[in-house]
Amino acid sequence: MPNTRPDQVPASQEELERQVARHFQSDAYEVILPPNEKKGYEFELRNKGRSIAVQVKNYAGKCNIAQIEKFLHFLSSGDARQRFSEGWFITANGYASTVAQWAAAEDLTNLRIGTWENGKIHWAYPDGGADTRSAKGAKVRRGYDEYTYIGVFTSKGGVGKTTVAAHLAGAFALTGHDVTLLDLDPDRNLKKLFLRDPEMINDDASMFVPPITSDSEGATISVLGLEEWYSQAGPDARIVICDCSPVLSENPINIVGLFDYCLIPTLLTPLGIAKNGDVILRTFHHIRRYNQKARMFALINGYISDQEERNRLLIEHLEKHLKKYLRSDRKCRFIRPDEAKIRHSTSLLYWGEHIINRAKPQLAFQKTAGRSYPLADFLQLAAYLEEHTDIGNTDIDR
Repeated sequence: MPNTRPDQVPASQEELERQVARHFQSDAYEVILPPNEKKGYEFELRNKGRSIAVQVKNYAGKCNIAQIEKFLHFLSSGDARQRFSEGWFITANGYASTVAQWAAAEDLTNLRIGTWENGKIHWAYPDGGADTRSAKGAKVRRGYDEYTYIGVFTSKGGVGKTTVAAHLAGAFALTGHDVTLLDLDPDRNLKKLFLRDPEMINDDASMFVPPITSDSEGATISVLGLEEWYSQAGPDARIVICDCSPVLSENPINIVGLFDYCLIPTLLTPLGIAKNGDVILRTFHHIRRYNQKARMFALINGYISDQEERNRLLIEHLEKHLKKYLRSDRKCRFIRPDEAKIRHSTSLLYWGEHIINRAKPQLAFQKTAGRSYPLADFLQLAAYLEEHTDIGNTDIDR
């Protein structure tokens, strides 16, 4: 899957659409333009009884999961569901590193994803091939030649810190990375959630995440306490995600000093914003006291997508509260929901039910009504962090 901008990119969205349409016409497809008032696709292809909606985008950067989800939402709408047998999504600038894994995990049989480059389409899903081997092969290490440390902090109780840490580990595991989860929270809830027997607190807490495709080995998640971490000479996992103590002063200074990234999830509710704004700022200041290199992010958890106007007002209020500090710290950012967010879902809300049922530990990536919001959202978050591996990244520094 091409991860860099091609040498020859059409000058405009309109030119890209014309080039792609002519390409399909040369392959004996009939190209049908939509009515002027129709949105959601650029043109329709017909061939041998098939009717295909084609979305063509000339984004400034790589296409992400959310942008493809928007296209899938269109395909599932009433008129489109009746009219089109499938949808093809084509972009000139490639895809985020997790897009192919997400599409394969969701088993999206009505979707095809491709990149337009030098007059040809390179299909990334479902065909795969040479362009996707780096993303789908075993033990991908893009940007992780050394250990990468990610700290997940709380702005207050109940914002989903432990759930975010565990499922971010799951997202990296799905992309081929072994992950160590370091449990710094005195309650040790993270370790309990990965134990085969929750009453055996000193037992092994780990999980194998099966590969999505046959050309990968799968990956592991291992949960360690602080003493176990110190006693290990050098774990194989190159990604270390820390579920931090809610009491900032209880997090070991030497561990805080290692963090490359720090995430602070917050709920987008009036009471949550009013209380969390100050706590987020205190957390930023505390981390920066011991760590000058870390990228720090505030992230929305439990996002309710159908409350557009309420969300807009709450986001504006939170951004206003954080604005002064964000201007003073160029490595700190509020992640807007259109970039990455964790949506509200029943599967995340009830994650951990396996403890009560004494079932095998599992993540909340199972499908509900044929889809999995947690799978899409955490892969999107993992891709966001991978895209900002470079400390000099201008997108963060602006």
